[in-house]
Amino acid sequence: MRDSFGVLKISLGEYTGKDFRAFIVKISGTEEKMFAEDIVMIGWSKADGLLDESLTKDDFREIVHKEYFPKEENKRRAGQVAGDLWRFIREMDVEHYVLVPTKKGFYIGKVAGPATYNEMRIFNDTAYQRKVQWLHNKEPITLEKTPEDVQKRLKSVQAVIDASDLYQEIEFAIRIS
Repeated sequence: MRDSFGVLKISLGEYTGKDFRAFIVKISGTEEKMFAEDIVMIGWSKADGLLDESLTKDDFREIVHKEYFPKEENKRRAGQVAGDLWRFIREMDVEHYVLVPTKKGFYIGKVAGPATYNEMRIFNDTAYQRKVQWLHNKEPITLEKTPEDVQKRLKSVQAVIDASDLYQEIEFAIRIS
């Protein structure tokens, strides 16, 4: 939908709280690569094989522990990373929204494809990727126009955070941008 000036307006209004899904993703790599390839990507690329649908959350944790934290008896850090990977690979889906934080605000897009693993990207730690249709003309929505609850969630230390409960606040930020 475009306004009277021809500016594309984004609306999440077709969603109710139960239907809307959004994830905040702290990307691995650069915004330039993200926009050039229309992807969102995360790190932990040495944890190969996670696209296997038979794997459980515990399997994810074991793979991450083996590849990244083998000297740690405690699997707490591996569990946190495995949770991020699980959300990116298993919970996120086509048509869900993805928010990518920046210093100035956040970018928003719609997931356009399944999680993939690109072996050629292991060296720069961006092997796990998803195709995304970037919205808002690939411009960030500024923090000044972002409700406090969304700002707090954007600052989380986790790499992939479910923000579906903030659908009204996210739509508000989009509408006033």
